[in-house]
Amino acid sequence: MPQNVMVSVIGEGEYMPKMVRAILSREVIPSRNLFVSAKNKAACQAAEGYSISICEDDLSALIKCEIALVVAPRREMSTELARISGSAQKRVIVTVCDSEQINLAFIEERITTATEFIAAVLHRDENGKLYATYEISQKARLFLHQPCRDLVDAMCAMINEEG
Repeated sequence: MPQNVMVSVIGEGEYMPKMVRAILSREVIPSRNLFVSAKNKAACQAAEGYSISICEDDLSALIKCEIALVVAPRREMSTELARISGSAQKRVIVTVCDSEQINLAFIEERITTATEFIAAVLHRDENGKLYATYEISQKARLFLHQPCRDLVDAMCAMINEEG
């Protein structure tokens, strides 16, 4: 059963379009509850064929969501967080990155207006399977923990199935 939360996907890099595609193909949320920027061509292409909500830019997508997935490589994560730092209040900001350096302390240094953070760190096991570990701020609302995990775990499962 899909989670009934509003989600925006912001960012760049190889995992960003895979996140969009996984959320939609695995029906983690209703497609109409997914917000992406019209300026993010990779996200729009990944969502082709689905009735998602296309917004003017990342900030417009952020304003409409409860959960913002910020997906980017380590070197770009600071830039992505800086873009949304002024509009992050009352949202759960979930960073998705394959670097353990992108943790709660890293997020808190860059976004001072939001209070709810989850750092999802992507790893590969000894068999090459992708999985995520989570660091969750104490202020993150409990009922949103599982939807955040479901969103990231859907991408990991899809990538593992594709090989």
